Amino acid sequence: MEFSGYRLLLADRQVRTIFVAAFFARIPMMALPLVLTLLVTEGMGGSYKQAGLVATCETLGAAIGAPWRGRRIDRTGLRRAIVPSIVVTALVVPALGLVPTYLALLPLAFLAGLFLIPIHTIVRLALTAQVSESQRRTAFAADSTMAEASFIIGPAVGGFLAAFYSPSVALVGIGCCVVLAGVMFWVLDPDLRSGPGRPGAAVATDPAGPETLHDVRGWITPKVVLLLVISAASMVALMGTDLGIIAELREQDEIALVGVVYGTWGLASLVGGLLYGAWSHSIRPSYLLLALGLFTLPAVFAQNVWSLALLVIPAGALCAPTLTASSEWLTRLVPPDRLGEAMGWQGTAFTTGGALGAPLAGAAMDAQGAWAGFAVGGAVATVVALGAMGLVVWQTRRSPASTPI
Repeated sequence: MEFSGYRLLLADRQVRTIFVAAFFARIPMMALPLVLTLLVTEGMGGSYKQAGLVATCETLGAAIGAPWRGRRIDRTGLRRAIVPSIVVTALVVPALGLVPTYLALLPLAFLAGLFLIPIHTIVRLALTAQVSESQRRTAFAADSTMAEASFIIGPAVGGFLAAFYSPSVALVGIGCCVVLAGVMFWVLDPDLRSGPGRPGAAVATDPAGPETLHDVRGWITPKVVLLLVISAASMVALMGTDLGIIAELREQDEIALVGVVYGTWGLASLVGGLLYGAWSHSIRPSYLLLALGLFTLPAVFAQNVWSLALLVIPAGALCAPTLTASSEWLTRLVPPDRLGEAMGWQGTAFTTGGALGAPLAGAAMDAQGAWAGFAVGGAVATVVALGAMGLVVWQTRRSPASTPI
């Protein structure tokens, strides 16, 4: 395990600036799902299923918008691609807390997601362009770690504002911060293209080595599709834990301590991401997804705030490594000139997983209690991972030279 890679990354001023900008950009975005949930359940007196439908609308918008934004970045560059996001966010996100009815909230949540600033795509493209291929796992792990640091702060601040002031006040703050983040990246305008002579330039190859990537779209292959399914399943697990934590704390009348549990969960992911980035070998995303699913399930046995904070640690430690591995393997499977679109589709996979996971977990919790959120998230991730491994066996028998994900 080698930690010097982090020192080399942070010695690069451009890479360091990207990390800092992404850290501050993600804080309000990490707070948005929690604040929307509290807006519905606390501000409107709705159910978790209704809160899940709002999250579904927001993530469905993001799922449609992410490939579109990624394609725009590939074709027009960063600045022209994010201006519409900055303008729409400034108007729509604060308006979410002002709508008079639940039904009016749904189309606004969709619009907010549709124009969400694609931070994941921007940062991963910038890192791919700035660092060599051998450094990508470390760079992506560092980015995932910074994302977890944002996750520790974002929901805690958003929950505090929503609980002690109102969800509407929290949404105004989130909207202002997201706009500021968009302006920050517009000013920085980092290089997002790998090309000849760039450190991140590389020919898109399969991890197996000899196989080439070719089909009608130039980059969509069965392995890419499977990787996107794994990405979606990881978000189902995370969404189950996310909503399960809120529901469990509400059942215990301890919602004010949401920052403690989210902080423990996020800190575990931060440490897991750092360790994975320092690891000398890449781990298959399907293996990490299986571990994430299995380690999510024990949270169903939580009895109080402190046992819940402890039981989410193992799953938390696998969050950043699973997301890091998914992005790392995608850069190996997709040509550089299509990577923005591919990253956009991976963002769609993440948000689709969230869109499916939120109502599934919400309906299960409404019917059975908070524990069911963890059960649904863990079970879906486990089943998808086992299915991927079954495809691995089948694929290996057909093509022994192929290295599956």
